[in-house]
Amino acid sequence: MADKQAPLVKSAARTLDIIGFIAKSAKPPNFTAILHQLDIPKSSLSLLLHELVNNDYLDYDPDTRAYYPGLKLIQISASCINNTNISREIALGIKKLSDEFGETTHAGILDGRHIVYIAKHHGSRDVSVVATIGYRIPAHATAIGKVLLATLPAAELKARFGGEQLERYTDNTITDFSALMAELNKVATQGYALDDQEIIPGGICVAAPILDKTNRTVAAISVTMAASRAWEGGMMAALVDKVRAMADHVSMRLGKV
Repeated sequence: MADKQAPLVKSAARTLDIIGFIAKSAKPPNFTAILHQLDIPKSSLSLLLHELVNNDYLDYDPDTRAYYPGLKLIQISASCINNTNISREIALGIKKLSDEFGETTHAGILDGRHIVYIAKHHGSRDVSVVATIGYRIPAHATAIGKVLLATLPAAELKARFGGEQLERYTDNTITDFSALMAELNKVATQGYALDDQEIIPGGICVAAPILDKTNRTVAAISVTMAASRAWEGGMMAALVDKVRAMADHVSMRLGKV
C-alpha cells in the first residue's frame, strides 16, 4: 500500500509546488521557467500542467505561452479570505508570539486618540499595564498606538489631537506634538513602532500593523517585555523581526497581497 501511495504523494507535492510557484511569480512563467525552477521531470511537469489547466486551476495563454492562476484557484482563494475571522487570526497570532518569547502579547485598534485593546495573551513574564480586554490608553504613549497613528495623514492627526496636552507617564513619554509627528514619520518608514519605557518604567513594547485585503491597517499586534531583557544580545533585533513577520502572516491570512 505504501509503495502505491508514494507516486501519488510525490505528484501531490509537485502539484502544490507548481501552483505555489505560479501564484507567487511576479511575471507569469512559461514552461521553461517552471522547469528550471522546480525539480520536476519534463514529462511529469507537462502532464501535471495539462491536468491543472483542464481542471481550471491554471490558465494557459497560447500567445505568450505563460501560465496564470485559474478561475477555480481564484475562487478557492476568495472563499478562504471570506471565511477568515479577523479576531481568531489575531488571537492565534499573538498566542504564537507569546509562546515563542514567553512574554505578554497584545492587539489593539484605534479609537480617536486612544487605543482599545481587543486581545491579550499572558506570558510567563507579564510586563503590561493592560488589565482587561477593552482597556483604553492614549495612543501616543504606546507602540500599538504609534503604529496605528502613523497610518493617518497629518491633517487627521491634528484634528484628533486638537491641541490636547499629551499625557506623560514616564520620563520617556513623548509629550510634544511636533516630536510625536517626527516619531510617527519614522514608524511609517520602518514599518514598526517601539515603546521604550514610555508607558511603564522598565517595560519595552514592539508593535507592527495588521492589514486587510484592501491594504488598510485595521489593527496592530505587539510583544511587551522587560527593558533589561529586550536589550540583551540580539534580542531586540529578533523581537522586531518576529513581530513584523507575525503581523505580515496575519495580514496575509486576512487577504493582504
